[in-house]
Amino acid sequence: MDFSLVSGSAWYVGRRQHADLLPHTMPNYTASRTVRRRLSAAARYRWAAVLWLIFVTATTLTRFAILAWSRAGTTNDGPVLVRAFAAGAAYDALVAMWLIAPFMLYLTIARSTRFGRGPQRTWRRVVVASALGLATFTAAAELIFFDEFDGRFNFVAVDYLVYPTEVTTNIWQSYHVAWASTGIAVVVALAMWTLRPVLHRFDQDAGPRPRWRLVAAGGYAVVLLALTTIVSPSLAHVSDDRVVNELAANGYYTFWQSLRGKDAPYDGLYETRPDSVLFPTLARLLGQDRPGLETQAGWSTLRTIASSSPPRRLNIVVVLEESLGSSFVGTLHPTDSASLTPAFDSLAARGTLLTRAYSTGNRTIRALEATTSSLPPLPGISIVRRPQSIDLFTLPSVLRAHGYATEFVYGGRAMFDGMATYMRENGVDRVVEQRDFPAGTFATAWGVADEAIFDKALAEMDSLQRTGRPFYSLVLTVSNHRPYTYPTGRIQQDPAEKRRAFAVRYADWALGRFMREARAHAFFDSTLFVVMGDHGARVYGAAEIPLSSYEVPVLFYAPGLVSAGVRVNTLASSLDVPPTILGILGLSYESKFFGRDVFHTDSASGRAMMVHNAELALMRGERMAVLGPRSASTIYAVGPSGALSAVASPSATDRELVEEAIAYYAGADHLYRSGRYEFEPRRATLSAGIARDDANLRGSVVSPMQ
Repeated sequence: MDFSLVSGSAWYVGRRQHADLLPHTMPNYTASRTVRRRLSAAARYRWAAVLWLIFVTATTLTRFAILAWSRAGTTNDGPVLVRAFAAGAAYDALVAMWLIAPFMLYLTIARSTRFGRGPQRTWRRVVVASALGLATFTAAAELIFFDEFDGRFNFVAVDYLVYPTEVTTNIWQSYHVAWASTGIAVVVALAMWTLRPVLHRFDQDAGPRPRWRLVAAGGYAVVLLALTTIVSPSLAHVSDDRVVNELAANGYYTFWQSLRGKDAPYDGLYETRPDSVLFPTLARLLGQDRPGLETQAGWSTLRTIASSSPPRRLNIVVVLEESLGSSFVGTLHPTDSASLTPAFDSLAARGTLLTRAYSTGNRTIRALEATTSSLPPLPGISIVRRPQSIDLFTLPSVLRAHGYATEFVYGGRAMFDGMATYMRENGVDRVVEQRDFPAGTFATAWGVADEAIFDKALAEMDSLQRTGRPFYSLVLTVSNHRPYTYPTGRIQQDPAEKRRAFAVRYADWALGRFMREARAHAFFDSTLFVVMGDHGARVYGAAEIPLSSYEVPVLFYAPGLVSAGVRVNTLASSLDVPPTILGILGLSYESKFFGRDVFHTDSASGRAMMVHNAELALMRGERMAVLGPRSASTIYAVGPSGALSAVASPSATDRELVEEAIAYYAGADHLYRSGRYEFEPRRATLSAGIARDDANLRGSVVSPMQ
């Protein structure tokens, strides 16, 4: 038998049988090859997926930490929290996609022949480690920020980054930075060790051909742009509870929004009206003698303020107490425990105290702008920080034009927040700052201790007194601020404990010491002291505008010159301080101020203005109008404790309050940006001269009810 023939036949039959099976087995083989090709296409982009998961995981865990830290979980039901986390997931996904977009570009253009080589393998691991470090660091920073400001990153965070010296020193003094840094390093190291085998597998496949990478990158870009269009700041408004809305937000997103809006014009963001409507409304609100005062240069707030009292040649000392919210002041909010502010309480019993005054913002520079320029708080950064804030209509400018020496005394670096430049460009002759204090003076990140500030202020006032000119001195304290430390031996409480309440006690002790020593100085009997908080201690509470955080004490103190033991309940704002001071001086003058003399204002027409993040508020009586970005406006009912509840069906009076808010804020923004809020010396000339004989130095006692 021919075995070769048999074996050949067997081979032929086997081939035929195999060929008959091919139509059934080929589709499975093709599908398997397609799957492998798709896996290969996704291989290099798995690196991007790891980065995306790192950021999303970190922001989600941050949200859970905020939920546990705040009281949001105990005061809201499940559906509200579900909506908050759903909105947060959208923010997290979008932010993570933007953060890894540059890395996606690298993955798309990197050549396959070099993708698996040593340098690129190392570089990709550096990127992953950096992402882990950034995500962990940002989570820790956001929790610290939330602890201080009860909110996500906002304009405050943007402002602080401009001046890293004070901020980083403050953080170092207030928190265990070394331990936190070690913890972040450990987290990154452990995560990289855990990911080591995964990343090694990713290195084995360089991915698809360039055209498929372009398709992947194009799809990524489409999804990214779609999410960017859909996701907006309003997505975080899932409740009337402000803290829940903060929970829904994303720190990276809110920081970027704040950075974009730091010099945001009112127009285009908020609801507005034509100038022909705005300024007549504003004229009515300011009590101008002519409706709107349209000049050749445009609309203006210039008007004549006529005093019914004789003018008096008084020195002016304005003390801005760091973070002295009304909640700390015993005479305003008495408790069963001992008052934290016995010195202030004693002064209040001998002066005139505004009991319903509110700061215009929650930063010190907002108090500086309000108490000097009397402008409502404009959207974005304070005018103190803006380079165009030159020759504005300010209290120092008005006083300097009428013979006053003017100075600003601060214990920190006056370059911080642009304070020195703003003061010098707007009527202040001399700026005293930290470098002017003796070496070795006790100091924190924010400057020297309050007692040293007051000692320096007294010495400066003595020098000004000897010139024979009246003077204006603006004194800004710093001690009631993190890290809450102060010199030992001043009060019973140990500064090493770094407690806010102890810092309040020390600041009050330093204030009392200053006022006691001032009585022995020659200038005291002819000086008006205005002692006030620059803003509250911190932002807290569920309300969209946390009113209690803006409530500040404002005390007018001048024994024999200002009524003693009087409490004025008129709703007032820190921007009312300049015209009220000029009213006490009995000056008649041409004014552009938005504020009013509180002592000569009908209590029913009192109002307060404030900015919180991007919201602009006007409060009158038991109603508050809030203007938000994208022309949003809301009316809130104000409860006895300051709690806000949205009004579903605003009345005609409510809608009128919205129009007034628009007039105030849009009018102020238009005037500032057009240069029509500048100081004009010839316009500011007093219509009545300042009396100079000693009899008028004492004058009659000013009654706040005159």
